Amino acid sequence: MSSKEFLRQECKNIKDVLEETLRFKYGLDGSKEFFEECETRRTFIESEINNVPESDYSSLEDIGININELSGLISRIERSSLGEYSWPFVEELKKIAIAVCRESTLIGNDTPPKVYVLSDGGLDAYRIYTEPNRPRVSRRRILTIVFPRTLKYFVLLHPILGHEVGHAIWRCSKLQYELKKIVQEELIDSGGKFESPASTASWIYDKNSPLAIKNYLSFLSKHGINDANLFHWADWEAWKEEILCDLIGLLSFGPSFVAAHCELLYALAPTGASFGDEHPPVGSRIKMVIRAANLLGYNDTSGLSDGDYKEGVNKFWTNLDARKQDDPWYDIFSDQQLISVMERISTLLGQYPPALYQETTPEVLSALFNKVQKQVPPVGYEINEDGLGICKKVDFRNILYVGWIAKQQIPDMPFLKLNQLCEYAILQQRGIDIFLDGV
Repeated sequence: MSSKEFLRQECKNIKDVLEETLRFKYGLDGSKEFFEECETRRTFIESEINNVPESDYSSLEDIGININELSGLISRIERSSLGEYSWPFVEELKKIAIAVCRESTLIGNDTPPKVYVLSDGGLDAYRIYTEPNRPRVSRRRILTIVFPRTLKYFVLLHPILGHEVGHAIWRCSKLQYELKKIVQEELIDSGGKFESPASTASWIYDKNSPLAIKNYLSFLSKHGINDANLFHWADWEAWKEEILCDLIGLLSFGPSFVAAHCELLYALAPTGASFGDEHPPVGSRIKMVIRAANLLGYNDTSGLSDGDYKEGVNKFWTNLDARKQDDPWYDIFSDQQLISVMERISTLLGQYPPALYQETTPEVLSALFNKVQKQVPPVGYEINEDGLGICKKVDFRNILYVGWIAKQQIPDMPFLKLNQLCEYAILQQRGIDIFLDGV
């Protein structure tokens, strides 16, 4: 076959695969919108194939790339099954992603993405495929959220996906321009270690850097990477993006993100000294997030009544602070830089509820904690003095926070069981919220 004939055949193959997808249900809302979106793209590609001359190799190459991207998208979403991930958590995460990842498309100026989820890989599998180059004929962008298969039930670690939502906002939403402006003005133009690639390289190769960093730099030097070519190997723009996404994760998920971020990053890089071509030093990222959480006042227990709950909160923040790298080399930004950038990001996210994490009262959190102590899912439901059930709305992110507090205060409870209690709570709370909304 000629190149054109082969691409036409592949386009027919995609049509067959799409028709097969109608047998399955991807997420609670089914597969209809997914089918329509992919069929719109496939039909456009087919018309391009029919209209391009067989001798136009450049256009045929571009068409081949588009077909390959569509096939990859479909193959990922085909692995999206309700039984493979924590769908109660996912349905709450979708509300955040859909709120902040809107953009202008063929069907409107404020179009939300279509979100699908799959489980794959291990500890480093958390991510969101954002379709950076949305086809010009697409009705909406498709976001595919990925969970590690081994961590299916561990909802207390899932807040790390707040970081991945940050990537989706940065790359493909109406908020992209404003976010880049905030980062530029508050973290770059204000001076410091990220004022320029040269400033960042000088920080990394500071003669007073910790021994663990020097050892890692020695390892890199064996592969030809040094202070002169650091950002020929590494991507300085990607480092900036990672920092922003850490802050978005914190502001969108609150304290539960701090714990998940610390646990997962240190699990993969225990010394905190390593960094990659797209990621700044792990120890600096963790220290920044913990410092930022403290600046937000999350660790303030002065208004709490004495008891198990207050003791658990104190342990939670004390243990996190103990995991910060002591050496001031790991501090990337000043307190004022962090305060300023968080204020502006919070204002932005606050315009798109429920994207911004909202703290609740100590009384609500304490009541949820008491339920976990009794091995009961921590939901907004109480029995009053008359024996009547009282339903209350509770944000799922506060359920996750209480789970982490309970981990400190109830060390004998297996971590898996604690996660399952919180997952059941998110599921049950969804029912309570539907009841309260009268749906």
